[in-house]
Amino acid sequence: MDFESLINSRGVVRLATKDKTECLETLIEALARRKEVTSKVKLARAIKDREKILSTGIGYGLAVPHAKIAEAKEFCAVIGLSKAGIPFESLDGKPVHIVIMIAAPENRHEEYLRILEKITKSLRDEEVRKRLLETKDAKSALAILSELG
Repeated sequence: MDFESLINSRGVVRLATKDKTECLETLIEALARRKEVTSKVKLARAIKDREKILSTGIGYGLAVPHAKIAEAKEFCAVIGLSKAGIPFESLDGKPVHIVIMIAAPENRHEEYLRILEKITKSLRDEEVRKRLLETKDAKSALAILSELG
């Protein structure tokens, strides 16, 4: 699955907050508007429960909150961009600037792992992250993501 299929033009969110909880709420709201997700309540619960286990801030200024739920009929995601950075309890202790939130169907575990791997590998590239943060609009952000495949 490519990034364009995963994230649509309404799935790029500029994050003005410096608060992890508010960041998650903002992205849950955006992701719940996708037709692939049929329950905002269950999405929110799953994302927050996952975050309680261990922060999804993986380092490199990147966080990937994610959940597998029956109410996700297909894989979908939103991306939040924050130039200022958000304290996210990341593994490296540094603020997060790019947050990709993913909703996935429960029964597609292997594809789920491949998508997580692709996102983390693609966005470890500092130049890609820098270019994303410098974009002026959703179209430009999606163009960069589409280059990643």
